[in-house]
Amino acid sequence: MDSLVTNTEAAQAGVAPSRQRLGQAIEELRDAAVKEADAGEWQARPVSLERVARLTAFLEASEYRFDEVERLRQQGQRGRAAQTLSAFSEQEIDGTFQPLVDAAIGTERDNARAARERLETLMERSRWIAVAASAIAALFAITSGMLLLRGFRNPVEALMQGTDAIASGNLAHRIELPRQDEFGYLATHFNHMAGELERQQARLKEGKAALEQRVAERTVELHRLNGELLRMDTARREFLADISHELRTPITVIRGEAEVTLRTDEWDAEECRETLERIAEMSLQLGTYVDDLLFLARTEIPGTPHREIEWQRLDLAGLVACVVEDFQVMAQEGSISVTLDASGAPIWVNGDKQRLRQVLFILGDNACRYSNPGGHIAVTLHTGENSATFNIADQGIGIPAEDLGLVFDRHFRSANARRSRHDGAGLGLPMARAILQAHGGQIVAASIEGAGSTFTATLPLASTEQ
Repeated sequence: MDSLVTNTEAAQAGVAPSRQRLGQAIEELRDAAVKEADAGEWQARPVSLERVARLTAFLEASEYRFDEVERLRQQGQRGRAAQTLSAFSEQEIDGTFQPLVDAAIGTERDNARAARERLETLMERSRWIAVAASAIAALFAITSGMLLLRGFRNPVEALMQGTDAIASGNLAHRIELPRQDEFGYLATHFNHMAGELERQQARLKEGKAALEQRVAERTVELHRLNGELLRMDTARREFLADISHELRTPITVIRGEAEVTLRTDEWDAEECRETLERIAEMSLQLGTYVDDLLFLARTEIPGTPHREIEWQRLDLAGLVACVVEDFQVMAQEGSISVTLDASGAPIWVNGDKQRLRQVLFILGDNACRYSNPGGHIAVTLHTGENSATFNIADQGIGIPAEDLGLVFDRHFRSANARRSRHDGAGLGLPMARAILQAHGGQIVAASIEGAGSTFTATLPLASTEQ
């Protein structure tokens, strides 16, 4: 059956040893039947030998059927082989082999009942002998009867109690009769039968427990996978909804400007120019948004090369100094001061200058947008053993503690950010993290709600060979 179902070399190699063990088992059964005859069970010998003969005939027929199944499997007819094996299991194993086993167990029980009846008959005969002997010689009969009853009562009662216990299902019970007579032999036979039944019951329990455990494990795994699928489906729906929402605004503006212009009978060159500039601006915003989504999608696919990265050796200190000047211009509207703390020495890294500038602008724009008027933004740049670290700290609205771990998720904006500014798509920080990860760096955030936030980005330094 293993050879048919699994079709593995280990299963096919186990067929011959299995047949050999079956043959050895039949030989042991036959020897046991002969030993019973040698021990005095002459009446049981034909029944035992007949039982062994039936089992032998069944196994020989079964071997023929299994050879037929193996032949069909080797011919490539696995479906027909499985049907033949299933029919054999239902008709022969359940219909022939199981009755043989049940008959063997029933025979053992019948033998036990017969032995019990013989013992009861022997006990009753002993009583009559004692009564007859007492009539001939009262004192001798009483003495002899007491000795006889004392010699038979204990083993008979032990055997009766043992048979009652086994019949009630207590297979762990053993009859203790250390005697070298029929009672001792019968007790040993009962104990052997109870042990075999107990081992069979234990194997059935172990198989049931193993099956229940496997079912439970598969159920847990199924629930986990189902939950993962539901989570992925929910994320997909939310992502599509966010894309639809963000794309609707620029598309609506472009369509509205075009429709208004087309409905105008007399075109003014200046108005047409302004309309086209707004359309171009919205188209640029739409293209930037689509490019950012594509960049984020590609960075989230394992093994996807970053084709958008144009690698070059650049001075990170000079890039930060130029960007900080732009920060100072953006911060003038809110009367926010911006300072830079850097050594001034070149800091060489490998990366895409425009993409790294985009990261710095994202962090600086967020700091200016969410800082309180009259606040301060501190920018620091320093190097470590193998990396350069860029910090930007503001004195703005801060991030709630429960939202701090979600700020780098796509389209996420904390509640206080939405209250402070209605614009924003929630793509800036995810984009910054994706760009830094593409450069082999990372970014972390620390914040206190109402006191400000600090974003720390690290990049590996360029080696001499690079």
